[in-house]
Amino acid sequence: MANGELQNFRSIQELLAAFYGGALISQPEETDYVVGTGPMLVGAGGPGMRIGVVLSNAGATDLAISFRPLTTVTTGIVIAPKANFRFDWYYDGDLVSRPLYAISSAGGGRLHLLERFLTGA
Repeated sequence: MANGELQNFRSIQELLAAFYGGALISQPEETDYVVGTGPMLVGAGGPGMRIGVVLSNAGATDLAISFRPLTTVTTGIVIAPKANFRFDWYYDGDLVSRPLYAISSAGGGRLHLLERFLTGA
């Protein structure tokens, strides 16, 4: 706020400072997976609390993600080849901190995962 009026945020650091009252530090972590036709746990191995996720289908087959460990390609959120999907703490709340599972419609699916973790102040 400036002079009692809200301002647009120019960076994630300003947004985090407004929400939490001080500057916070986030750290990106990138991981690549070969996804098969059985569900597998992906991500959530970084430092701190996860506050953002971008999943990119870098392969030629459909991928699906889900919060359920027994997901299938027909019951998860489908990510088409060369497409991406994202979660962010601001828009998706605690969904971003839940375990994610991935599955491919055929063997050899390629998933690139970029996670952002809150690591300090």
